Amino acid sequence: MLDDAMKIGNIPLTIPFVQAALAGYTEYPMRKLSQRFGCPLTFTGVMLDRIALHPKAMRQPKFHPHDDEHPVAAQILGDEPRTLAEAAAVFERLGYDMIDLNFACPVPKVLRRQRGGFLMQKPAVVREALRQTRQAVSCPVAMKIRIGFDRSAAAEEDFGAICAAAAEEGVDMLAIHGRTVDQKYRGKADWSRIAEVKRRLPNLTVFGSGDIFSADTAFERLTQTGIDGVVVARGAIGNPWIFSELRARWQGQADVPEPSLAEQGQVMLEHFEMLTQSRAGTQAVSFFRKFVPGYAKRHPERKKVMLALLAARSPEQLYAIIRAYYGV
Repeated sequence: MLDDAMKIGNIPLTIPFVQAALAGYTEYPMRKLSQRFGCPLTFTGVMLDRIALHPKAMRQPKFHPHDDEHPVAAQILGDEPRTLAEAAAVFERLGYDMIDLNFACPVPKVLRRQRGGFLMQKPAVVREALRQTRQAVSCPVAMKIRIGFDRSAAAEEDFGAICAAAAEEGVDMLAIHGRTVDQKYRGKADWSRIAEVKRRLPNLTVFGSGDIFSADTAFERLTQTGIDGVVVARGAIGNPWIFSELRARWQGQADVPEPSLAEQGQVMLEHFEMLTQSRAGTQAVSFFRKFVPGYAKRHPERKKVMLALLAARSPEQLYAIIRAYYGV
């Protein structure tokens, strides 16, 4: 387990817990709130490499990091090493502090286009993509993978080859999700496989991912496996407090007080307000619904509050419900 001097490349981490890239979630508002509550590094939602090669598209604010959210990593999805590397260079010029190559995504349409998790079957392509990306940028480069495409012997061999390539090509961080690609999100994540990689390749910086829904679980996985850090994914949706809890645990505090209802409501209002900066009011309400189950979990009337928030159809209704249930 790494100490307080931990770094990913040249990026210092105050705690070994970071926020995952989550398509459709980790836009600026979620990243900013996670950072405020103690997350030392956040990731964008996954971005297609080919989009970065269109200058007109890259002028859109949604592709740019904000001045007040560094360090932040750009996660890129693609199928061809040269294009991935060219995209990485574009995102570095836009100001991102790290590039993250996604070879883990299990979404069917991504697999059909031979991107993401499909490339767990192509160790040579993964190695070449990492090599060319390292040559194209000066910032740290990370990779996100799974423990195999499936449970076959061939997939096991490919997984080992990809991990070896990551170490040999000098990846700055290898994040491993403890499920196979064909599992998607079914079953339980196998953290023993992640720990095994760290034992076999001790000089490789290994972060684990999968089924992290509480600070207690994240801390247990870190201490039990001997890996370098933990990536918090779905457990951070509507729950930026998980990072303040992790920071407290890392600093030796056993008990962390729950945020008051007023604080919870204030954070929800702020999250929604940030969403309205890039979306019309009703669109922002629709988008915010994805975060409601996470936020409502901490309320003593969880189900009642969640159903009320999900029923909101306008900003005015959403504001009224939050103020009524959270006293803000």
